[in-house]
Amino acid sequence: MKKYIFLLLFSVLAFCGCTGSTSDAKITLVQTSKDQVEISGDGGKVKVAFASALDWYVETQDVWLHVTPDKGVAGNGVITVEADKNLDIEKRTGVVNICSEDVVFPVKIIQKPYEATFEMLESEKTVSCLGGNMILKVNADVDYEYTIDADWIKAADSKAASVRQHQFNVEPNTGDQRTAVVSFHYGAVTKTVTVIQRAVGTEGDDWQLGEFVHRSLAMRFTADWCGYCPYMATAFKTAKSQMGDRLELVSLHGGESRYEFSGTATLERRFKASSYPTGIVDARVSIPNYSSTATTAAVTVAAAEETINNYPTTAGIACASSIKGNELTVDVSLYIKQADSYKLVMLLLEDDIIGFQNGAGMGYDHDGVARLAITSISGDSIKTEGPEIWSGTYTAELSDKWKKENLRILIYVEKAYGDLPKVETVEGADYGNFGESYIDNCRAVQVGTENGLELM
Repeated sequence: MKKYIFLLLFSVLAFCGCTGSTSDAKITLVQTSKDQVEISGDGGKVKVAFASALDWYVETQDVWLHVTPDKGVAGNGVITVEADKNLDIEKRTGVVNICSEDVVFPVKIIQKPYEATFEMLESEKTVSCLGGNMILKVNADVDYEYTIDADWIKAADSKAASVRQHQFNVEPNTGDQRTAVVSFHYGAVTKTVTVIQRAVGTEGDDWQLGEFVHRSLAMRFTADWCGYCPYMATAFKTAKSQMGDRLELVSLHGGESRYEFSGTATLERRFKASSYPTGIVDARVSIPNYSSTATTAAVTVAAAEETINNYPTTAGIACASSIKGNELTVDVSLYIKQADSYKLVMLLLEDDIIGFQNGAGMGYDHDGVARLAITSISGDSIKTEGPEIWSGTYTAELSDKWKKENLRILIYVEKAYGDLPKVETVEGADYGNFGESYIDNCRAVQVGTENGLELM
């Protein structure tokens, strides 16, 4: 933002910098007792008032200084000196000369360096020998450029303004460990990130040969006014206690609930949820609400195990997240073994919401409540041509009403059935036409944590 500095009328100083007679060509400068003027590093304007016995003009040899007007008539005059932003790390000095015939009055301009925000969030990055997408983050409020000293790292662009992350494509490594340097430049300042790519065959890189941890997802359509909903909530928690980390839960509150989620209506239409509660496992089978919570739990477990046993997962999930103020940033990586079309869905969940629930009273503990769709509620499309590590960065604004320490991120990946048959063997479950895709894998992680790829 440009700033104006109006010089105070403290004293009148007369300066003569020429040879010869000056009796008819005096210039006086109305300014402070200091012999210099300061301008901030982010640029700005300063007004200089003076008086001249004759017509006058101004000149400067400094290209970063701009003066208006550049001439005037005898009498009182005011010029505006404007400075460009100082991108150097040191202060700089310039001179504006107010001239009248053979009199030259120098006005010294001193500009501080711009106090820019320009820093890398990491100085070293280790990447897989298999290559894939790589994200480097920059905290900056200025324009900057970057260069790469290796041809096995490619970038989509070379310049950005106030951008916090850049995506690079890293080619597979067929030999020993190698390094490259990505250099970010702002004026005379350079920040570097050393990229280390592991050697081919390094332990942990051969994920295509490993087996991913496979989790199922049980969705529950509910509302706080629904008196029967606590029964299914209990049944789902029982199912999770039996399956442990192999089952994730999410509560999708519908219309007129205190915890209504904007994406619930879309999912209700897809899964034909016409009443509360309704359960859906892996986007392919509906779970009725039996009067016996044990029965509902048993059907839920059977449906999840049916998915795990008949649909081997092709996608592994890794992610890291952070919160700055009320902004959530999520970096997600999908390790995809098979060429196909996928959909990525990420939801923000909140746990330990103590409040009213019909059928359970005022002190009911609501867990896994969907608060926000970080991606499209119907999923962001991803298409792969072969084994690939796909990465993306998402941001979302958090509400002040949510307790950040109770937030989790639910990530699930849907895959088209393709040539796979739709298996329907669980007694007591309802199978409907819920679309041509199912949930291949899912994972729920605490906000503010880093979670790597999981292999069996």
